[in-house]
Amino acid sequence: MYPVIIKWLSTRDGGRKTIPSSGKYYAVSRFPEDLKWQNNAWSVVFDITAQKGNKNTLTSHGFVHFLMDEAPKERMKEHDHFEIYEGPKKVADVYLVKNG
Repeated sequence: MYPVIIKWLSTRDGGRKTIPSSGKYYAVSRFPEDLKWQNNAWSVVFDITAQKGNKNTLTSHGFVHFLMDEAPKERMKEHDHFEIYEGPKKVADVYLVKNG
């Protein structure tokens, strides 16, 4: 699992009406190299531990990993950021917290 900060889009920007509470949350990832991502998307699982912010800036903290074992795990090490979607709708930007 990799530590993350999730920056949720506001409803004004097309995001969710409410952000997920603490616990498990499943979404579809999109990394920079995912040009035809909807056909080859990888699901991710978050373990959300905390939420912060106000109605204009909402963030969650927690951990992420790919749902499937055969997913390209190296992407979590190669990138600092990826997006998550619910269906075709982008809902957040995810920032991987690097150690050291």
